[in-house]
Amino acid sequence: MNTKQIQPVNIWTKNGNKNATILALANFFDYHFDDGSGKVNYKLIGIESAGTTTDADGNLITLPDVAVEYASENIDIPSAVIQQWGASDEIIWSFICSQLNIVTINNANK
Repeated sequence: MNTKQIQPVNIWTKNGNKNATILALANFFDYHFDDGSGKVNYKLIGIESAGTTTDADGNLITLPDVAVEYASENIDIPSAVIQQWGASDEIIWSFICSQLNIVTINNANK
């Protein structure tokens, strides 16, 4: 899964408002390089505290933060974008960010 950090996006979830800080392009599918379109599944992810626990001696231990998926949807990628898609996924990233009005913080894929 390709991910990028994004400026926080506020999302309503079953647990209230959350800020997604990661955009993931999870799956490219149903694409056709012969003048056809395609689809990409994206995920908006946030980082949340997993809380604390105690060890056998009663010492408080802070658990590592966890990634939580807040939204997952498919977006249609038009033929004009698919036809420009090459070795880099940057054209897909640009299109998805434009459609979702999302700004990336850095360009480092994780």
